Formats: sequence, structure tokens, C-alpha cells
Amino acid sequence: MKAKSIHDYFFFGTSVRYLQDASEGYRIHSTKSGAAVLSNLRMLLKALDDLGLQVSARAADRLRETEVELARTETEALLTKEQGESLNKAVEDFRRTLEAEIKGFDAYVLVPKRIDVRRLLADVPSLFAPGIFTFLPSIAAFDLNEAGKCIAFERPTAAAFHLLRATESVLRELYNRMVKRNRVSLMWGPIVQDLKNRRALRSDESLINNLDDIRMHFRNPTQHPEKVYDIEEVQDLWGRCVDAINRMAKYLK
Repeated sequence: MKAKSIHDYFFFGTSVRYLQDASEGYRIHSTKSGAAVLSNLRMLLKALDDLGLQVSARAADRLRETEVELARTETEALLTKEQGESLNKAVEDFRRTLEAEIKGFDAYVLVPKRIDVRRLLADVPSLFAPGIFTFLPSIAAFDLNEAGKCIAFERPTAAAFHLLRATESVLRELYNRMVKRNRVSLMWGPIVQDLKNRRALRSDESLINNLDDIRMHFRNPTQHPEKVYDIEEVQDLWGRCVDAINRMAKYLK
């Protein structure tokens, strides 16, 4: 999957319309003041590959032949009546295939969320405190990026799994840094209980409470197959996990 600008589809459509209307007297070659027949034709042919219109691309042989013919004309050449009619007919025939193919295409539009969708898709680190991602385990960074995409595409239960796994991996990293060796099982509950007695975290009661609350009310229930998140609930969870990870990352610096 890759992002594709609506702008590309818009200009593809304008090229098709331009060529269908092109008639005697139209400039063949572009000038500084604007595009002309040949540039629009080339834009259309290139867009067929860029937009993944494979069937239409195979039906565009006559347009490719026209492109070769027009490319041989003089720089100042204008479209003749015969050339215009031939081009219009080629575009008209091509459109039948194009319209049949695009009927099988659907466009999915991302619905705005409370969290900026563009940042969820392409810049998750900017949703955390500055520089935080530098100190996170690589698996945590991976899971947070995946969670962002899942929220953007409204897969809330999948997003919750990634969020909780990321938070737990940061918690384990914090614990291993503090104790230098494994003193308790590396499970969420025992780790939090042990960290309550650590001098470095004793004063950070809000972090400990948040981690324990996430474990009891989100992490544990999520392990059960009947738990399903909706998009609002997972955005609430995102806020809780971001807060916990931001606070834990201070101790990882």
C-alpha cells in the first residue's frame, strides 16, 4: 500500500478531457506559457503506469503511436484537422476501456480523528515529547508506528495490541536498566510492584499508578478474545500509553 495524491487523478482526468477536445489549430508542442497536445498525451500515458491502470495501458497502443507521430512535427506545429480527428477517435476508443476498468476501483478516504491522521501515518515520533523515540527499544518504536497506522485506518483492536506491546517493551527496558539484572519475572505486574520500591521512581507515583492502571484495565482484558476496542476507546488508550512512555523515557536517557 502506498499513498497517492488526489492531485494525480485530477490531472489525469484533465489530460483525457483536453485530448478529447483537441482540434485543428491546437499547439502540439508546449511553450513557456503552458502545456499543449504532446505534453498532455505524455502525461496521460505516464499516469496509466503510475496509477496502476494496467488494462487501460494495454489499450493505449493507438495513443502511443500518436505520441510518436506528433513528436516528429516541427516545434511551432499546430494540430491539423486530420490529426485532431484521429486523436479524438483514439481517445474516444481508449475511454471505453478506461471507464470499464475504473468502475472496479474504490477510493478510501481517512476520516479525521482526535489525533492528527497525517502524523499517525507518517510522523508518530512528533506525537511524543521531543526526542523520546531516540531512547525507545526498536520493537517499541515499530509497534507505535504500527499502532498509528491502525488508528488512522480504524483498526482499533489491532492498534490496542501494538500500543500495549510497545508500552510493555519500554517498561521492561526501564526495569533492566534500573536493576542491571533480572530480579523478578519480566512480567508487567511483578515489574511494577518491584519498581514501587525503587528510590528513583518512589516519588513518581503518577507513573507507577498509570502503569498499574493500564495493566489492570487495558493490558489484561485485551488478552481475552472477547475484548474488542472501538476507535474512541483506543484513542483514549493512546493518550494513556503516550503519557507512560514519555515518563519512562526520562529514565532511559
